Amino acid sequence: MIFYTVVIRYSKSREEVGAVVESHREYLNGFVSNGMLLASGPLETGDGGVLWIRTESRKALMEMIEGDPYSLAGVAEFSVLAFEAKKLAPAIAGMLSRETVSG
Repeated sequence: MIFYTVVIRYSKSREEVGAVVESHREYLNGFVSNGMLLASGPLETGDGGVLWIRTESRKALMEMIEGDPYSLAGVAEFSVLAFEAKKLAPAIAGMLSRETVSG
């Protein structure tokens, strides 16, 4: 299973980011529903956020990023780190085995 950590860094003012933050959060809801987005949230520093994604398709991930309101509005930059999980806590492994993943 391939996991992706997507680091989002705001590239525009807080006001410009604030104008699309609710659209960004709503957009992510669909990816929670299909099991692709495992976790998301703002950075403690307040200058971006993190998405934790699982999918077998990097193409699906890139399509997700390209369709994100932050990306469409040009207010953030996305960097992607991919890793193959070799160990998972039993609770996480059990949860993931029951969910649907797009891609």
